[in-house]
Amino acid sequence: MSLLTSGIPHSDDKFDAIVVGAGPSGCSCALYLANSGRKVLLLDKSSFPRAKVCGDAFSGKSIGIARELGILGEIPRLPHGIVRGLLMVAPNGKKVNVPFPNASGMEFAGYTVERQRVDYLFFQRAQNHKNITALQGFAVSGLERTPSGAVCGVSGTLTSNQGRKGMRFIAKVVVGADGAASTVGRLVVSKPHPKEHIYSAVRGYWSGISGLSGSIELYFIDGVLPGYLWIFPMANGMANVGLGILSSDLKGKHPVAILQEAVDRHPSIAPRFTNAKLEGKIGGWAIPNGSYKKANTGDGWVLVGDAASLVDPFSGEGVGNALSSGKYAALAINCALDGCKDGESLPSSALASYEASVARFLRKDMMNSYRLQRLSRHKFLLNLFIGKAADKPEVRQMLVDMLGSDKEKEKVVSPMFYLKLLLP
Repeated sequence: MSLLTSGIPHSDDKFDAIVVGAGPSGCSCALYLANSGRKVLLLDKSSFPRAKVCGDAFSGKSIGIARELGILGEIPRLPHGIVRGLLMVAPNGKKVNVPFPNASGMEFAGYTVERQRVDYLFFQRAQNHKNITALQGFAVSGLERTPSGAVCGVSGTLTSNQGRKGMRFIAKVVVGADGAASTVGRLVVSKPHPKEHIYSAVRGYWSGISGLSGSIELYFIDGVLPGYLWIFPMANGMANVGLGILSSDLKGKHPVAILQEAVDRHPSIAPRFTNAKLEGKIGGWAIPNGSYKKANTGDGWVLVGDAASLVDPFSGEGVGNALSSGKYAALAINCALDGCKDGESLPSSALASYEASVARFLRKDMMNSYRLQRLSRHKFLLNLFIGKAADKPEVRQMLVDMLGSDKEKEKVVSPMFYLKLLLP
């Protein structure tokens, strides 16, 4: 229910769940819960539509969740690019271009579309759901707890045209979906995320780049490994250009300077930017990799999306895992609520199926990606793999299979695979 018709909720309103953060993971969780008849309070400190710095790819798991929530049909109505393939460029300049496996029920792999537009689409669907109360401009600052210490709600400040107002809300579970710098996560998990498991990423939008096609482009370049620089074709001849580098590898150099230097001087990149123009400013954000495993449930609380550190460690893609984690959290919460009495919080034991789903459906893939990330620190292996893929059809096919199969990805992270590549 929109606040335009329902008004601001009262502190004594009862909710089954409070979801903090109305990005993809939060809206996914809220919508799956609401579709099961649960009463949800969805909070966000910003007002939508709001800016979101991202690589803007929407494919893979994202397609499936958007389809289940009835949102996929709305994506093509937004300004978008079509993703059909992947171009990989090795440190030595060798290139290979392979087709992406088509998404289920589609004739291409996915879209490139501005996250601001996608997030607003999901938020509008959640805001208009009869079982969801959406409150924008509410910044959570604390958690409410039972005498036993279980989380049972949130407190914070609502900022509106009428000024600032302190408020508190109570529910049986609080879902932290508030991003990499999650307030909920900080309040329930005191251990900081190690720098070696965080990408520092920057991106800007350029017009006039030559040679854009239906392929997203990954450049493995010196000074960025095991991260990479990307060029993603967008709508209307624009491109999302950025890079991600492990925070532990920055060594005093700012990612924006690294990106600008590559655009100006890198032999495989700079010639394409001769007539290009940066439109607007370069933005940055932190990406908490799924290579770092932490507790994402406790008594009365759950973490999803970037707050749960579920970004793919190799590709840096996080939206698919965010949307999926919202679904898995909702399924666990919905089941646990059936046995929860009024005035109680969901115990961590009742939320264990969420951790199990993450381990089964997301964790294995992320750990294989982490192995790929560590391998990609070595230029020799990247040059070998991409070079062989460019020259040999069977290696190109393995690369295509790897993009769509975790089982095939396991072959690529095996030492035996690289020994075989060395053979003539």
